[in-house]
Amino acid sequence: MDAIRHYFLAQLAEQEAEAARHLGDGYWTNGRTGRNVGLDELQAIAAMKAIALDPRPDDEDAHIYLSRLLADLDDVANRFRAAAPDPDGYGIATIGTVARRLAAFGPSARCRSAP
Repeated sequence: MDAIRHYFLAQLAEQEAEAARHLGDGYWTNGRTGRNVGLDELQAIAAMKAIALDPRPDDEDAHIYLSRLLADLDDVANRFRAAAPDPDGYGIATIGTVARRLAAFGPSARCRSAP
């Protein structure tokens, strides 16, 4: 389970570094709205950081733990879609990227509504 947790945190760090690169490059700013997609990515990362990573008593093995994290990511994605301004879709894509990469830890685990 530690490997899954560390991989999840590494994915968040990678996405955070990408968001920082986007914030530092005017190319990633929408000419119409003036909004940089890095802001949406950072909001998505903050939402994912709220996921509790400590195993729960019912997380009996790594597969169950992974499935629970993917379900939590699915919930984060649904809340993000409903509440966050994400005009260009980069925030939800950030969540989807982390979910897809995390799902690679188990063949039958998947995030139900990741983009």
